[in-house]
Amino acid sequence: MAGRILRDDVEALRRQADIVQVVGDYTTLKRAGRSFKGLCPFHTERTPSFHVTPGENFFHCFGCGASGDLYDFLQRIEGLDFPEAVEALARRVGFTLRYEELTAKDRRALGQRTKLVDVTRAALEFFTAQLYADEGQVARDYLKERGFGRDDAERFELGYAPNAWDTLSLTLKDEGIRPEDLIETGLSVKNDRGGLRDRFRGRLIFPIHDPGGDVIGFGGRVLPGLDYGDFDPPKYLNSAETPLYKKNRVLYGVPQARADIVRAESVLICEGYTDVMGLHQAGFGNAVATCGTAVGVEHLRAVARYAKRVVFAFDGDAAGVKAAERAWEAATELASTSGVGTALELRVLALPDGQDPADAARELGVDGMRQLVDDALPVVPFVLRHRLADADLSTEGGRTAALHEALEILQREPDADLRREWARTEVAAGIGLAYDFVARSAARQGIDLDRHQGVAATPVARRTTATTGAKLDRAQVQRERDVLRVALQHPELLPDEWEELTEDDLSHPVARAVFVTIRDAGGPDAGANAVVAAAADDDLRATIRGLAVEEEPVPIDADTAAWRVRTLVALRVEAETKRLRERLQTLHHTRDRDELMDVQRQLATLEQRRRTLTTVIDPV
Repeated sequence: MAGRILRDDVEALRRQADIVQVVGDYTTLKRAGRSFKGLCPFHTERTPSFHVTPGENFFHCFGCGASGDLYDFLQRIEGLDFPEAVEALARRVGFTLRYEELTAKDRRALGQRTKLVDVTRAALEFFTAQLYADEGQVARDYLKERGFGRDDAERFELGYAPNAWDTLSLTLKDEGIRPEDLIETGLSVKNDRGGLRDRFRGRLIFPIHDPGGDVIGFGGRVLPGLDYGDFDPPKYLNSAETPLYKKNRVLYGVPQARADIVRAESVLICEGYTDVMGLHQAGFGNAVATCGTAVGVEHLRAVARYAKRVVFAFDGDAAGVKAAERAWEAATELASTSGVGTALELRVLALPDGQDPADAARELGVDGMRQLVDDALPVVPFVLRHRLADADLSTEGGRTAALHEALEILQREPDADLRREWARTEVAAGIGLAYDFVARSAARQGIDLDRHQGVAATPVARRTTATTGAKLDRAQVQRERDVLRVALQHPELLPDEWEELTEDDLSHPVARAVFVTIRDAGGPDAGANAVVAAAADDDLRATIRGLAVEEEPVPIDADTAAWRVRTLVALRVEAETKRLRERLQTLHHTRDRDELMDVQRQLATLEQRRRTLTTVIDPV
């Protein structure tokens, strides 16, 4: 809606922001020479291999290969797309972004959204203040009874709506907020007399954020001990649909959970706000929840940006089974329209009877709950087991009906290998039938269990082959790496002989590619960021960043840098000398006199050059 961010602002923000400060919010960094070093936030490790270079504003992990600039880091750690990463960084450092290509309609829409977000933020501040006021004691007592403290409440920005008709409406109107904006955000509704009444009254308030952290709506829960008069309010109440809030597109707790989701490569979807809080409290920071609606296509499209493994924490009753089926149908629809759903691994947590996820986490403890999550069933076996558990398998007619229903469920699974596996392990074993009988019954229903239709071939791993075919000299490869590291980290120390080097002086294909990229970027003085920008692909960019942050094994000075570069030049001189001497052996002293004299002159020049180089590169 807001158009593209001006490129100048993207670059200015990149230069202004401090990558060490930003990354330091996710892992502890300690200075190591020119860079900072710490444990990688993207994979588990005991020895720090994650480097951040403040001068160039990029990072590189030698353990998992993660590499990039400040924007790449935020995209990866928070699961953001590029514009979101830029906007998130701008908010963090207080940088005002400018946008291009805004139509008059876009400008009005952007202004309207900003205005409505200001209203919801003002409402949140009101609700939060009320939670810690005297009247909010009833809400604080409820949180304490559920095992939540102030830290939990502050993490999720909880609040309290007073048990009165119009306290919020009057307060925000006094602050200058227009009645029509209160109505448009769903905070107030018109009463019979044309005035305003609060939508949320006498409730614990759960603010609902969009992925960027803006408050777009609220959920409210009634509280035990409050007198609601003759009115019997619903236990939970959510914001009505507004220009900001669309319940089929939003998940509760994403800003709090996103980093953990990306780190765990898994998301845990619940059905209640306090379930999310309880799971976070128990160490499962990747938990989110739907907002009073079933899991739909847009929910799965949203979580697919962050993780491919989706675990549903639904009740184990009929409603929970139905919810799991609806989620499966949503994933199938998503796959058919965009292909995204095919990459999602859907699983269902088998909760103990009568327990919600938060209760289970408290009763089982972290290890027990972790085991429960690890043992979560794929969605199809989960549905099949619950359907068969409710079937009458004591009679032939009951078994036939159960088989027919199970096969109807099974045929919705697009992977033929999984259909066949679950037909054997869930259907045949679950009903007590021979697999061959199940396969014949499936065939009569048009379900093929034995052919591999529609199953994608396993991708073949990429193979890297050396372009030369010759075995590379490990010591020579290290020399080349040392020289390129100096060029990227200390270009001011390079000797004049650097200008003599060509890509042919490097034996390793990756080293040659890095050298050519440095040259194409304008040379070492252009800086590592310019070299990264000139790289042909992500793999090469990662290699260049790695060289730019790699620690030197010995202190580097001008003499050391010169020795490294001149060694490569000397090796080329030696190779050329060897080639000419071999040529000399083939020449006749009479018949090839002119060429023989030319080769001898070249050898003399090379010998003089060799002596000069070996004199200046002698490290002793």
